[in-house]
Amino acid sequence: MAWLEASAFAEWMRTSAVGYPVAITLHSIGMSIMVGLVFVVSLRLVGFFERMPFASLERMLALAGAGFIINFLSGAAIFTSQATFYVANGPFLLKFAAVLTGALLAGYIRPILRREAGGWADSASIPGMIRGLAIVSIALWCVAITTGRFTAYL
Repeated sequence: MAWLEASAFAEWMRTSAVGYPVAITLHSIGMSIMVGLVFVVSLRLVGFFERMPFASLERMLALAGAGFIINFLSGAAIFTSQATFYVANGPFLLKFAAVLTGALLAGYIRPILRREAGGWADSASIPGMIRGLAIVSIALWCVAITTGRFTAYL
């Protein structure tokens, strides 16, 4: 990781008046898009927002994917600036695990929504496994956000 942190790009991220501020801003925007939409989808699957049609949930996860791409790219840029710190930082490693697991879970749920959500008449029709995965998703993104903040301070 020292080689990455010593790269010209990482140096630019650390010293430029543009690099880090733009990356952290994009990271915040990407997180807002991604986590906000995943929360809405997950809360709907748990039973909230009864008027929201199930068919719209898969499209929300598609848009959340765009937020994930923004976060991945901006997070990678931020990572380069202090790579050796991040790979040894417990909160960062927990955040990374929660983000990876949450993203994989969203990727698992999305095709299920595409195939099956049209047949769900109401919240009572949602399979218990999907409800459980939605609760796990909410928990994972709460962990990711919290540990992401802790990374800066612990």
